[in-house]
Amino acid sequence: MASNKDTVQQYLDRLKKEVTEADQELVNALAQEASKKSALEKKSRWADVLRDLLATITETNRLGMIYLGTLERTRKYNEKSGKNARLCIDAIKILICEAKKLLDCTEVLKGQIKVLTDRIDNKIPDKGANSIMANLNALKTATEDALTAIKDAIKALLATYHEEEDLWGLLAGEKGLLFQVVGSYKLMTDGKKPDLEDCASCHPQKTPLFPMDDEACDFYTKTKHQYESTLDELKDLQKEVEVVSCKREFAQARKTALDKAYAAALAAKACETAPAAKK
Repeated sequence: MASNKDTVQQYLDRLKKEVTEADQELVNALAQEASKKSALEKKSRWADVLRDLLATITETNRLGMIYLGTLERTRKYNEKSGKNARLCIDAIKILICEAKKLLDCTEVLKGQIKVLTDRIDNKIPDKGANSIMANLNALKTATEDALTAIKDAIKALLATYHEEEDLWGLLAGEKGLLFQVVGSYKLMTDGKKPDLEDCASCHPQKTPLFPMDDEACDFYTKTKHQYESTLDELKDLQKEVEVVSCKREFAQARKTALDKAYAAALAAKACETAPAAKK
């Protein structure tokens, strides 16, 4: 507003200065609003990335825990199978031992039959179907058949023994399936396998991997805290955007009012000077 002491030109000059200042204030307000909105947009995108990452971690953890459960069940099954295989091996060893004893006894029996046959062969004239010699010969044949059967049984037992040994090695041996299953479990929970202790190329680190939603898991914990912190920053930025938007609206309204006032003052001056020019 013009004071009583202001001339028209002084009022116009002062109003022009205020318009220029209002222009600059609006430019600054627009720049601040654009900067805050840009920061808000970037922070929002980053929050979306962290949210998706947490969702991925959660789903990976769910699948990983299912896999850990499978590994645990497989470990128990392999331990039981390994024990059963060892019991079978021990039982087969006992059978082989007993079969060899039986083989030795049968060999002795065969020798005794031969000795007895040699002693009475020329002393007993009757060699018919029911004679002692006929019975001895039948016993000799049966003994030889028994020896053959026992030897075949021992061979079969030895073959089975070696197969069971191989099976036990695959299941519960030094580098067997049980070792690999336990190693896989440790890899997922401790971050390293037992057979990688001295690995110089990969440098295994003992960092917890599963469960990934545990506070002991640095990756999950840091990501979660970062996401929560980002959400808090988003709220603060939203408030800041609202504040600078209000400032921009005020600056816009002030500039509009000053522009109108300046235009009105110019029009009023033109009206005052027009009659004077006619005179």
